[in-house]
Amino acid sequence: MAHSKSYIPGKDADFDSFAKNIVVYVNTKVNAPPESVPPPWTFIPTESLAELNGACAAWDAAYVKTKIPHTSAETEEKNRTRKVLEKTLRTFVKRFLRYPPVTPEDRAKMGIPELDTTRTPTGKPKTRPEFSIVVKDIRRLALPFKDQGSASKARPYGMNGALVSWGILDAPPADEKALTEHALATRTPFILQFKEEDRGKTVYITMQWQTEGGVLGHPSEIQSAIIP
Repeated sequence: MAHSKSYIPGKDADFDSFAKNIVVYVNTKVNAPPESVPPPWTFIPTESLAELNGACAAWDAAYVKTKIPHTSAETEEKNRTRKVLEKTLRTFVKRFLRYPPVTPEDRAKMGIPELDTTRTPTGKPKTRPEFSIVVKDIRRLALPFKDQGSASKARPYGMNGALVSWGILDAPPADEKALTEHALATRTPFILQFKEEDRGKTVYITMQWQTEGGVLGHPSEIQSAIIP
């Protein structure tokens, strides 16, 4: 069963359809006639629904501009509004859509998976991620990763993702503690994006699994690349 943090689609087009489906469904339920069966959803505060609608409207306005020739600033705005809407959706789902009167059928129609109540492992991960570094384009590196020794791209059961640690350094680091930039990769490949002034410098990268309880595993071997 899907884990609660992995249900939001990665591709912008899929995310757009997913988010708008939830927003339309919720608004339809909230604004249903009083005599409706089942009755309208009256438990959602007006300000919370307004926040969701506002985040969706901002995303829509930014996203539509990237469907035609557009600037890097418009791409950045699209990415920013997506992050805001993702966060708003997660909070909204957690606060209002996990409990009655919202039913499993409602959640299925909104594309929200049921929570996995199976107890997940809390011990230290026993394996490490395997990853490679691929030049994506200017200022971007792609990091395809998978579990150590596995042919599958799926992360190990109970893992929240792979913690990516990196740093732009003049010399190879002694260990991962010298890599001070971090991000959680939940999908492969993970994309690292750099500034123009970083081009030509050496970046050092490692990964380690992180459990859903926040426990980190052993880091992979540190790899390096020249920032394109």
